Amino acid sequence: MPDSPEDPLLVSSRREAIISAAVWFVATSYSVIYCWLYGTNRTLDSLTFVLGFPDWIFWGVVIPWLGCTVFSAWFALFYMRDEDLGETADLPTEFSGVPESHHGSPSAP
Repeated sequence: MPDSPEDPLLVSSRREAIISAAVWFVATSYSVIYCWLYGTNRTLDSLTFVLGFPDWIFWGVVIPWLGCTVFSAWFALFYMRDEDLGETADLPTEFSGVPESHHGSPSAP
């Protein structure tokens, strides 16, 4: 039996999910490792502040969050694209979820 080509919507959504999961994994790994290495076993004398945050919080949490925010905006605005979902099916009114008495009634709540 010949393999049918995958739906372009499935291919696109799978690619986008893999990219999103990879970015999440990299950002989480970086944050946990950086904060563990630079935030533990510190003396008060070695603690410095960047924009009011302890340095290890700024570089281990704030900067990755900002990076992920910028990446998410770019990803959503420029990388992701709309795919054709196909033709919409005409469902009978009994499947619309609206009671029969409210169909076509402009005054109905």
